[in-house]
Amino acid sequence: MTAGTFLFFVSLIVLAIGAIFHSNGTILADSFLYGGLAFLISIILLAIGLVIGARSGKLQQRTDEIFSKKKKRE
Repeated sequence: MTAGTFLFFVSLIVLAIGAIFHSNGTILADSFLYGGLAFLISIILLAIGLVIGARSGKLQQRTDEIFSKKKKRE
């Protein structure tokens, strides 16, 4: 799991907690805002990882591995 993917899932959890309890205190409202910021950063990191993977050819190789295994099973 890459750092961007991990940050993406953590930010969604923090966003959910902040959204549920945002009216009960400023600390949780701040966590909602920090979760949103972490979400934006994670999207940027995932996009950078996607571009780097596509340029290096590893993304194409991994995609071929995944879909060739599915075709072999059928």
